[in-house]
Amino acid sequence: AVIHGAPNLFRSFVLGIIVIVCFGFYSYAYFSHAVNINQELCHSPFQCVTKHILDSMTGDLTTVLGDDFGNFGYPALALWNDSWNSWRSLFVFCSIVFWVFLLQGIIQGQIIDAFAEKRNHDMYLKEDLEKKCFVSSIDRFAFNAYPGEWENRRGGKYAWNYLLFFAQLA
Repeated sequence: AVIHGAPNLFRSFVLGIIVIVCFGFYSYAYFSHAVNINQELCHSPFQCVTKHILDSMTGDLTTVLGDDFGNFGYPALALWNDSWNSWRSLFVFCSIVFWVFLLQGIIQGQIIDAFAEKRNHDMYLKEDLEKKCFVSSIDRFAFNAYPGEWENRRGGKYAWNYLLFFAQLA
């Protein structure tokens, strides 16, 4: 399941990291002065973006965009009264919705789908083993003319005999 689902999972994770980094640079460009006043956390783009990425992974951006106690700046009662805090709240909302609700859900769905495909493939192999001879791939109904032969071959019982035969030849 890991090998089958890894490429899609990796692409989704990389897309998520790219978007979170973009959100991090945006937060550095527009909100770093507010964070430095309250917490002294962002002094360079690397510091601010790294903090944003680490906090985004947990779905908590209060340390990046909040005060010393982890509280967000309260949005204005009306957008036109205090547009700065309104835009900041919208930014935090979009960042959390994108990472926590969208990308984490997609990544979990891909993991579940990979295991479901593995389970379906295992069930197909088991059904195939019940319908065909493991060694010769002859359909089980071809053995109706030979009573008891299918019961001897069902589930690959003869496979070990063939392996032992080839070991004796060597």
